[in-house]
Amino acid sequence: MPYQDSYIAKVREKVGHDFLLVMPTIDVVIKNSADELLLIYNRDFDAWAFPGGYNEPEFSWQENAAREALEEGGIQIDPTKLQLIGNVSGKNYIAKYANGDTTQLFTNAYLCEEWEAESDVIDTTEIDAKKWVPASELTTTKLTFAAKAVWEVYQQYRATGQAYSLNFETK
Repeated sequence: MPYQDSYIAKVREKVGHDFLLVMPTIDVVIKNSADELLLIYNRDFDAWAFPGGYNEPEFSWQENAAREALEEGGIQIDPTKLQLIGNVSGKNYIAKYANGDTTQLFTNAYLCEEWEAESDVIDTTEIDAKKWVPASELTTTKLTFAAKAVWEVYQQYRATGQAYSLNFETK
């Protein structure tokens, strides 16, 4: 959903841009059969990220994740196929946007290894490109601060098989 039509844009109209919002967000690690992960180029942060964004109030966590995967990555996902792999939060987990907005994020991260379809159509209002990247290249890829956090959650999940909570208190 383009920002101008989003829930957060409506909230910002009411509270202005000088207020630190606390927002639930989602990110989706999408893995293909070649063991590559889907990244999107987010122009707001001038770096690569996993598809994700703010939760819209009319959707569940998984429905929001599937919506963002389609909008930003062109991947059509059945929300019931998503696996919760962890979450990220903490007093230092704050997004700072070029327009001055600041948002403290509380993110649920999901893994998708099976989807219904892929399209080259993406929401170009904030995303410039998408690409599949071997996991081994993520350490040398310019990632957003949030993507780095989700990458850490994904690695912990792969190592243990358990959802992982990352606290940005001390980061």
